[in-house]
Order: sequence, then structure tokens, then C-alpha cells
Amino acid sequence: MKGRRIRVEFAGTRALYPDLKQPGDYCGPLIGWTADRPAVFFLKPNANDPQAPKRAHYIQHVCSPPHRFTEEMDGTLTIRDSIGDKAGKSSVSDGWHGYLTKGEWHQ
Repeated sequence: MKGRRIRVEFAGTRALYPDLKQPGDYCGPLIGWTADRPAVFFLKPNANDPQAPKRAHYIQHVCSPPHRFTEEMDGTLTIRDSIGDKAGKSSVSDGWHGYLTKGEWHQ
């Protein structure tokens, strides 16, 4: 799935909560939401799937470290390592585990 990198709006120096609407939308990296660690926020490709677990329908994020964010020449992002399907130590899967590479989501 081709993702959309959404521009972040600011109120002064503070980034407003990301306005992500479609599966595959992502924004960041942003600092200030996860202490001093940069974070990328996203809706996973299965966010509108009615069969997906409830958690898949909500905005999620990954932080650096341990993830690495690379802004590509075309303005898209690549995130490494993989984006997991479980939050923290949760054993509940959101149904999607994979990668964002040059703005494209793949498992």
C-alpha cells in the first residue's frame, strides 16, 4: 500500500496531534509526544478492515530508538526495524506486522 505523509500543523512550537484519516497515513518524526524521543505516528494498512482487531483502528506510533527513521529524497519515510503488531508487552495482535519503505507499507 502506498502511504501518505501528512504535514504536521504547529501551535507555536508544539506539534498538534496528527490528523491521520486513511489507512497508510503517517507523519513525523515529531518530538514532544514521547518525551525527547522522535516518533512517527501512523494508521496501519488494516485500519479500516472491519475484521481487524480494535487496536488496528487507532493511530499508533514507533519511537527512535529503537527504530530508525530515514527521510528519502522524495520526502517519504523509511522506518527500520519492522513495525510490530503488538503494543509494548501486549500479547494482543493488531493483525499487521511489517515495514514502511520509501512511503510504501509492506508485510
